[in-house]
Amino acid sequence: MNFTEAVARYTALLRENPAAPRPRFRAETAAELHESKMHERAFDQAQLDLGLVSPGQMQRLNSAVQVDRTTAQRVVRYPQYV
Repeated sequence: MNFTEAVARYTALLRENPAAPRPRFRAETAAELHESKMHERAFDQAQLDLGLVSPGQMQRLNSAVQVDRTTAQRVVRYPQYV
């Protein structure tokens, strides 16, 4: 399955059930890691295409670090870089 097919699959799934769970992440080999990431990206793209989430919401959902705008300056600016 390629990315375009995966997006079409998740778009159809999300049209039927907007609360459908994200694809399960599983990776034991590099090939499985590549495939799992492709499915996650396709699911995200389908959500954006259907307007279920905004780009800002998607960014917050996928961020490893949740940063609030009031503390962003303190998180990013370390003394040695100022």
